[in-house]
Amino acid sequence: MSRENSRRAVGFGAAQIDGSDGKPSTRLGQHLRRLREGYGYTLRKVEEKASSLGEPIDNSQLSRFEKGKALPSFDKLRALARIFNVSVQNFSDVLDLEDFEDAKPETDDFDELLGIGSERFGKGEPGRAFAAFEKALEIAEAADEPPAARGEHCAEARWRMAAALKALGKLSMCEQELREILKLRKEIAPRVQLRTLLHLSFVYREMGDLYLAQVLSREALDLALEQGDVAAQAAALNALGNIEETTDLARALESYQRAADLLLGTDAPPELPLMVNTNLGGCLVRAHRFAEGMAILQRSHLAARERGLRRIAALSATRMAEGHLQRGDHQHAARAFQESDALAAAPPEPYNDILFLNSYHRWDAARLDGNGTREKIAFGRLRHLRPLLERRFPEVDAFDRWVARHRRVDDEHQT
Repeated sequence: MSRENSRRAVGFGAAQIDGSDGKPSTRLGQHLRRLREGYGYTLRKVEEKASSLGEPIDNSQLSRFEKGKALPSFDKLRALARIFNVSVQNFSDVLDLEDFEDAKPETDDFDELLGIGSERFGKGEPGRAFAAFEKALEIAEAADEPPAARGEHCAEARWRMAAALKALGKLSMCEQELREILKLRKEIAPRVQLRTLLHLSFVYREMGDLYLAQVLSREALDLALEQGDVAAQAAALNALGNIEETTDLARALESYQRAADLLLGTDAPPELPLMVNTNLGGCLVRAHRFAEGMAILQRSHLAARERGLRRIAALSATRMAEGHLQRGDHQHAARAFQESDALAAAPPEPYNDILFLNSYHRWDAARLDGNGTREKIAFGRLRHLRPLLERRFPEVDAFDRWVARHRRVDDEHQT
């Protein structure tokens, strides 16, 4: 079974999760062991809990799973997911990461590994970046240095791993890494603590828990103000703007504008001001300040393309397309969506959330226009992309509600 089919198997309850070559997974085994040890469970304790759920897993069998000598069936993974309070999708995500094993750099220098990972991440290669950051964590954990220094290095590698996992759409794994860092909250530097809070707020926002995301964003903003970290202040304000944009455009505009003003004249990495301005431009368009917003979006789009920042370039094209749709200009919207799709689908890794967003807008526009053929094409694309998304945003929720509502109607007709 292919890795892509493995993801679908998890989402729709197939009989077994497999790696791409059908062999047991050392990575999955290590993940199961970390989950068990994190709960303080013995092998026997897990056996007892599995038995109580009606899915026997004896301790010798679990030991084989953890050592990567056997692969659990879907039913056994479902029981283990309940025992460890994670989703079954979490296990599929772990298997997916085996695709990047060969991308681990040869160097054993911690700082060099962080540099390689950062460069890959900036190029829009989060999977290969993860491989570099994961090796940096392995080096840090094995280093012969004082506990405080080792803990600091481990935390540094972990939050970078978390950022890569988030970019890959593996939100539950990202959350786990960030919570591991916060367990050492009193021992890590304020800078790492701040970035951990920021990343955790991003994760909860994308999981749909806007209240907790807002609480963490404000906590990160307060900490950034204490430290005088301008880039982190802007990132926190950008996160708040993302949350506020769902309910209060005026407040969102204020947050985005404050973030953009803070970044003027700073030496922040180009990704942050370009992302802030993309959000600011899109929000201005939504607030019917079309010319002003589109000018900002066009500048951000061109700059992102010049710097090879594929995700920002794709997102800015999507927000320009949304602006054209808002004005009823379907021809320009179609061109912008096409450009965004080309960028979002480009190798090495597709941005499925942007592809879903583009397809949703096409589907919505086709329904309004009564174009049945385009509606069916876009709907088929949405159904393909939806199982690949863990991230939640308004268009995902709207699509899920539509599907659930029509499924109920179909069931009623059948009865």
